[in-house]
Amino acid sequence: MKEKEKAVIVTAKMKKDGIFEERMAKLPLCKDISKVCAFFRYKTGTTLDAAIATGILRNSITWYVAQLEDMGLIQAVRRLPDKHTGRLAKHYSTDPSTWHQAVVKRQQPIQLELFDK
Repeated sequence: MKEKEKAVIVTAKMKKDGIFEERMAKLPLCKDISKVCAFFRYKTGTTLDAAIATGILRNSITWYVAQLEDMGLIQAVRRLPDKHTGRLAKHYSTDPSTWHQAVVKRQQPIQLELFDK
């Protein structure tokens, strides 16, 4: 029989309407997404830093970062030149103490009215 894969439960505190709430996600340990999450838990860095440190392909890491952002477990904390390429890059972290206080949401386009009221 195949042994069950161990999993790690990742928690993040999110500020919603002035109240902190905890979100949890269960990620399998053997998967690459858990390696990416663990890398950004202990170190703030770019996706290229994570690719070099973990050996996972960079395009896979950007996919995992997008998934972790949707789950609310990771956030871009700053945008600085990358130490490897010198280009501007987002530096990510899963540590809630380094996150910005106000989470900026994407604005929905405003639909214009046809007639003035």
